[in-house]
Amino acid sequence: MKPKKTPDGKFYYDAEEAKRAVDFFPLFLRHLKGGMAGQQFKLLPWQEKITADIFGWKQVSNGRRKYRTVFIAVPRKNGKSTWLAGLGLYMLSCDAEESGEVYGAAYSRDQASIIYDIATGMVEADPIMSKKLLVRKHAKRIADLKTKSVYRVIAADSEGAHGFNASAILFDEVHTQRDRDLWDVLETSTGARTQPLTIGITTAGHDRSSLCWDLWMKAKAIIGKFCGSNPKHS
Repeated sequence: MKPKKTPDGKFYYDAEEAKRAVDFFPLFLRHLKGGMAGQQFKLLPWQEKITADIFGWKQVSNGRRKYRTVFIAVPRKNGKSTWLAGLGLYMLSCDAEESGEVYGAAYSRDQASIIYDIATGMVEADPIMSKKLLVRKHAKRIADLKTKSVYRVIAADSEGAHGFNASAILFDEVHTQRDRDLWDVLETSTGARTQPLTIGITTAGHDRSSLCWDLWMKAKAIIGKFCGSNPKHS
């Protein structure tokens, strides 16, 4: 079966790679809280669709991922933090990137730590992940010693946000950012990577002079340009 391609022939859908990313969640991750605690992390339909699109769509010219920046707006209580933690672990342990640098970013260290704490719990709950990854709670880091890759927490209210070489950025609650300084610093740091990934996710906000509003309007413009009146078109 031939892979699905975009009409312009520039991009194709790698169903095997998409499935690999989606299957990572129930194979290696478990829910940590509530009535589903201890159960396999099976993605919700919207989570599965976005995960498959991020990792499945690739460039025909070089086989690298099509998407480098992803902006997601979802209502509260839809499992965004748990999903984002899983994506961070996937990028840390399964992305073909030596000495990868995955950053869990947010306005405050406490907010950025929410996803990190979930990721840590998932690592500790799985025997395979706990052998592969080293958790350093005092430093808010998770390391893959084989690839020398690291996941760490960074916040807008912290010092030393320069000098990074990010391979993946997980930006939580984008609407709380007072400016775009941290976003720009981290995105600029991806320049040396072959297929970096920045994911910005947020619940509702109201400030129309914010980074979140800029990303929202840019996303709407892209959908309008390439999808017309049908936003479900890939």
